[in-house]
Amino acid sequence: MLTQQQPGGLVRATHEELAAGLALDRGVISRAMPYLVAARLVYVVGRGRLQIHPMLAAYLTPQDRQAALAALPAEDRLDVGHFEDEYERRLALYHEEKARKKKAEQPRRTAARGHLHSVH
Repeated sequence: MLTQQQPGGLVRATHEELAAGLALDRGVISRAMPYLVAARLVYVVGRGRLQIHPMLAAYLTPQDRQAALAALPAEDRLDVGHFEDEYERRLALYHEEKARKKKAEQPRRTAARGHLHSVH
């Protein structure tokens, strides 16, 4: 992503395109992305649009970099606070949300297969 970024850190690439550039399966990228997001190294802006953290992004000029870092709230900086604790907390939230969604989908999957459910 660092080599494909626009000034300021915007990357226009789908998981498929990133995977092709790294000679990996798309699934590897999809499984890795939540870890990069939890670490706040990358933000998902939209489909095919990723934003590299301002502290890691490339800029056209040193002044552009200074302006971006000056605008960055203190809590979003990577060099302040307990980075590892925050990473672990965010990753745990991601896994909890993923498990919650999977559990919520379970009855629909079974119903879609034509299985009968007892109703209480």
